[in-house]
Amino acid sequence: MTGQLQSKSPVEAFRSIQLTLTISALVLSPLFFGSVDQLWVAVWTILLSISTLLGMAAPVGTRQARILSLFLALCFAYALVAVVQVTPDLIDQFDDPIWSRANELLGLNVGSRISSRAEIPPIAIGHFLLLLTSFLSGFFAATSGYSAQKLVRWTRASILLYAIYGLASLALTPDMLLWAPKLAYQGSLTATFVNHNTAASFLGAGAILWFCSAYSSLRSLPWSSLRLLLLTPSNECLALRLIVRSAAALTCFFALLLTDSRGGLICTCGGLLVAIGLMIVRKLKPSPWYVVGAGALAVVVIGGWLSRIGRIGSEGLFDDARWSVYGFCIEAIRQRPLLGVGAGTFEAFFPSLRTADFSGWGVWDYAHSAILEIAVEMGLPIAAMIVFAAIASLVVLAWRALQSSGRDRTPLAAIAGIAALTYLHSLIDFSLQIPGYLIVFGILLGCGLARSSAEEVKVRKHAPAFDGLMPKFGEIARVKPAPENVAASLAAVDLTR
Repeated sequence: MTGQLQSKSPVEAFRSIQLTLTISALVLSPLFFGSVDQLWVAVWTILLSISTLLGMAAPVGTRQARILSLFLALCFAYALVAVVQVTPDLIDQFDDPIWSRANELLGLNVGSRISSRAEIPPIAIGHFLLLLTSFLSGFFAATSGYSAQKLVRWTRASILLYAIYGLASLALTPDMLLWAPKLAYQGSLTATFVNHNTAASFLGAGAILWFCSAYSSLRSLPWSSLRLLLLTPSNECLALRLIVRSAAALTCFFALLLTDSRGGLICTCGGLLVAIGLMIVRKLKPSPWYVVGAGALAVVVIGGWLSRIGRIGSEGLFDDARWSVYGFCIEAIRQRPLLGVGAGTFEAFFPSLRTADFSGWGVWDYAHSAILEIAVEMGLPIAAMIVFAAIASLVVLAWRALQSSGRDRTPLAAIAGIAALTYLHSLIDFSLQIPGYLIVFGILLGCGLARSSAEEVKVRKHAPAFDGLMPKFGEIARVKPAPENVAASLAAVDLTR
């Protein structure tokens, strides 16, 4: 037995390395200005690609294989459209007229393409690969419940550290972003991100994780007698855990408030409402009408509170320029609805949409709506598939959070809340287009869907370190141990609990 414990099988070694690589990308990708530089995009793509290849050694259940197949099919459809867009002389009726004009004016003989660029921009390829590999890395890691719990714990702890750094940086060096001068969002907390909206999404995800963890600790406390609660020594650890987790949640939420991000605050409150609601509904089992009424009341109360604080109270929800950009995007979609204008071409294409009365202030390298930008670049069919996949993932996470009765319940509810936060915020901003947040969300989403589609286990598993080595409880019960092996057998039985 000792020799077996000391030596790992190749599959176990691969899974251990894969989990380490996934956690490294999860924790470090937000550090270097959100990893917006192409160098860091390449670094994380290579690291997560290795993690994905190693993760293929993990056993995958039938339902998990179905989730993977749907995700890979969506990615294949996206990649296929992107390749079609840059293939010359493929579908003449969808070609961008800029190519024929360039040939006439410059005397060239360049093949026409659907895209306004001759090739897919490297940064667009990098972001696509980051989403693909981060999702797969999180998914393969979370085929083990122990690894999934570890991923969630590392995420909670790392976001808390980033929040503490952001608070300290805002207080001590408000004009600096890490080691560089802070050129934008003076007076707002951005942590290690350049944009305060991305920082708000990131910190909001941490707040949801910590609030759900604190609620789980609160639910574990015995409330039958306040005197018993205060005087029983066994409750001290539970009470201390509740205090620490609540303090961490409030730290992340306070940091979120200091980002001055309207969309980030609103979407975080919506995501938190979803996450806590899933945990409460599971506990109380109220009628559907009660859930709808309580949810509507909570939305009204939160909306009234948000309308009176910060930039929301002074400036409203949206600025006029953003609405104008959305109008330009809808017009571009109307003109080229099926195959779009080309993957990764929004920044180059947008100047052609600007009108004379549009403000000349600002650089619109993003549409400030991820789904509108996808519809402009890739066409309505791909955008519709992505919207359907996002809604389906949220439904799967929420349903399994309601059905789960084990350790997966709290992280699944939290990841469902983070998914709601991220999807809502992606409608009005570009946090998902920043690699430092995209990687974190991709890993968490993959982790959540892997646990949501995990096969039900009838017999409780033993400790992860003894995976595959220790007999199950039923087998031990059928064997009468020799007297000298009683202690070892009892220890084995104890591990199955």
